Amino acid sequence: MPRSSDAKERFIRTAASLFRQGGYHGVGLNEIIAEANAPKGSFYHHFPGGKDELACHAMAYAAGFMRRKMAGAFEEADSFDAGAQALIARLADWFEQSGWQLGCPITTIALETAPSNTRLTNAARGSFDLWTDEIAEHAIRLGAAGDPRTEAERLLTMIEGAWIMARVRQSRAPFEQIASLYDRTPTGERTAR
Repeated sequence: MPRSSDAKERFIRTAASLFRQGGYHGVGLNEIIAEANAPKGSFYHHFPGGKDELACHAMAYAAGFMRRKMAGAFEEADSFDAGAQALIARLADWFEQSGWQLGCPITTIALETAPSNTRLTNAARGSFDLWTDEIAEHAIRLGAAGDPRTEAERLLTMIEGAWIMARVRQSRAPFEQIASLYDRTPTGERTAR
């Protein structure tokens, strides 16, 4: 059996993975505990607030993971549009490789619990704010046209929508549609499509 000292991290990683697949209400606490291969008592030691507390940690874990993916896409880019296209392509590849099964755990939780569960709503808001800040920093660095925060929120809104539509359609076409919006000439005009 794995060391109990890493149980908290196992619970968080396991919950994030299971929430991506089944959503918040579709995944039971016993399933998380069994999948994490840790004792139930250890769960309540680490998460006295129960499943909600674990979900907050899982969202923070997923938000940090995604923030690093965003940073990687934009750090390699020579323009905001190129960074946006790289990020969109990477997310589409990742989602397609999962067979359209592994969505964003933050979105799946938020869609099921916001706004009725204030704690989870605030955790989701914090995750989206983290991503907005990350993208806005790159928008500033790369000289994006328009307000950096607005550009970041616009991109995130489109990505989240594409993620949902791609899952339903089992197609990367929604990601390709938003990527085409970032196919602009150096003067900032969109190319003909």
